[in-house]
Amino acid sequence: METIIETLLEWGLTGLLIAAFTESFISPVLPDLLLIPLALANPQNAIFYGLAATLISILGGLVGYAIGLKIGMPAARKFIPEKYMNKIYSTVKENAILAIFLASLSPIPYKFVSITAGALKVNMPLFLVVSFLGRGKRFLLEGVLIYYFGPQAIEMFTQHKDDLLIISLIIIATAVLVAYVIKKGKKQPAADES
Repeated sequence: METIIETLLEWGLTGLLIAAFTESFISPVLPDLLLIPLALANPQNAIFYGLAATLISILGGLVGYAIGLKIGMPAARKFIPEKYMNKIYSTVKENAILAIFLASLSPIPYKFVSITAGALKVNMPLFLVVSFLGRGKRFLLEGVLIYYFGPQAIEMFTQHKDDLLIISLIIIATAVLVAYVIKKGKKQPAADES
């Protein structure tokens, strides 16, 4: 694994893009292991690296989604270890937004959720928006912090990781609640007219 990471680091931006793309559906190499050293070495490009990793990771997530969509739950069972399968399946089925968001920003393998989301036919625009929010918070935020704070950003990020996750969950829960109220409000007048 270290040899792969070293090789990808030597390739610079190309290595980061390969890692970000493949991690979303098959690779075990976390893009952060490339993004952080690259951004620290070239802080003037840190935001660009974070944005590139975000966008390419979402494209890779679409590949995972397509795998799940094409092959269904057998694909999910083939790619996802049994210890994760039941938990991911029930979480995605019950609350796709939360599951995709959490997997997008945490070390929980995003590929597991992208494949499961496809297998369960989660709404594609919803999948893309939530993936962008989660992946952006993870990769783009790292780039922005390194751009403005340099090596101190790593210390800030590790010290406030739990706070950032809680704030993110509150924002997502609020967005879901607002969307639910709006959707319910739109359906109610239609029901009253009939």
